[in-house]
Amino acid sequence: MTSAGSYNSLVATRFACATLALIVMTTKVYASENSVHSHPQTAPAGPMANTRCNNAPPTPYNPSSTELERDKIYSLLAYAVVYKDWQTDNRRGFNIGSVLVDPNQAPDHQLVCWARNSVGVTKNATQHGEVRLLTNYLEIAGVRSAKGLKLYTTLEPCAMCSGMMTLVSLRTSIYGQTDPRFGKVMERLALDSQNLPEGHCPYPRGVQSVAAQVAIRERLDTAYAAAGKPGITSWLAGEAARTLFEQAASELAGYQVQFAENQRVVDRARAFLAKVPSKYTSLPYTRACEEPWVQQEGPFSLKTMSERVKRWVERVFY
Repeated sequence: MTSAGSYNSLVATRFACATLALIVMTTKVYASENSVHSHPQTAPAGPMANTRCNNAPPTPYNPSSTELERDKIYSLLAYAVVYKDWQTDNRRGFNIGSVLVDPNQAPDHQLVCWARNSVGVTKNATQHGEVRLLTNYLEIAGVRSAKGLKLYTTLEPCAMCSGMMTLVSLRTSIYGQTDPRFGKVMERLALDSQNLPEGHCPYPRGVQSVAAQVAIRERLDTAYAAAGKPGITSWLAGEAARTLFEQAASELAGYQVQFAENQRVVDRARAFLAKVPSKYTSLPYTRACEEPWVQQEGPFSLKTMSERVKRWVERVFY
């Protein structure tokens, strides 16, 4: 047995050690908490944290009333181009098409080219209407850019078509039906997430993406939603879609302009549609397509010629 003095000494020693350990632990906890408050932890910065973002998103689309009516006419034309070769079995491709416009030209010489989806006949999934339209334009015009041009398409562009529009510096894309599944690509490319972890600047060469301000678009969106939003390309081969595209073509045929200066625009759109073939056309093609810089803009002069050359140089070298 140990003596009372030895026992008391052992207890005192253990108590002292425990007290010292408690002091050390308290000090560490205090130091850790103080460090957290003094230097709060933050999420790791994204890769663009120390890089200045020079890629501004596209400017908001703000057309005049006259321009808005032209947008309506060209949107109706895009529907009519598709309706002229309507597919019930998607043998040529899906009922989607588009037209390309140069807003810098005179009102009756703004239409550049057209195209329809041709994934069926070509057995090539990349042959969307917008891809074919831009590919054909670049080929026949001998340029590498669509800078300053506007594209009117019957369905909101997918990632592939949006990417091509971006890379060729297209100015504006106006679509005639919302695609709930594959749409909103331009908006995603324009997203500025540089302040988030693993964030990025907006993608360069932002393209304005705008829903067409026409009643047919609203009817198409409503009818598609009412059908339960099935596969959109299959739905576009159905009777409900065909009826609405037919209405668009009829509206273009009988359209009465609100602004007198747009009479030449609608007349040109009707003449343009008459030249568009009613069957598949292989790339490249020039039927109903024009080269923008050789279109007539009034009496010939050195000034008009220099302006055409300037626009051509900008498109080639941007």
